[in-house]
Amino acid sequence: MYEPMSNSESPRILAVEDNSETQLLLEHLLKGSYDVEVVPGVEDALEAIDTGSFDVLLLDINLSEDQTGTDLLHLIRDRDGMAGVPAVALTAYAMPGDREDFLEEGFNEYVSKPFTRTDLTEAIENTLNPA
Repeated sequence: MYEPMSNSESPRILAVEDNSETQLLLEHLLKGSYDVEVVPGVEDALEAIDTGSFDVLLLDINLSEDQTGTDLLHLIRDRDGMAGVPAVALTAYAMPGDREDFLEEGFNEYVSKPFTRTDLTEAIENTLNPA
């Protein structure tokens, strides 16, 4: 079972989202409940992982033409100590079967866009406190 690495009172969340409006939304919805760092892309995410510890990853699926959130998840999970960090897929993909596909790729939870604060916090809490 994954043990959170950070010592802060609030769980540390790394959110990777390329859309600036969604970045602001994530910060707004999660501040106060979580210690959130929002970065715009794959390289920034990998740098954040290398310099800090996080309890949950929120990964947008459509990050760039070259790499997806799923690609990023695999890169992060290959790093030392990161194999068990829970990850939530944030995506506009909301067709039947999409959720299962992302869970098969290694995500612990799935949140479709548009999302609410409740959608996000439930997914985060489910990854931090699995049943």
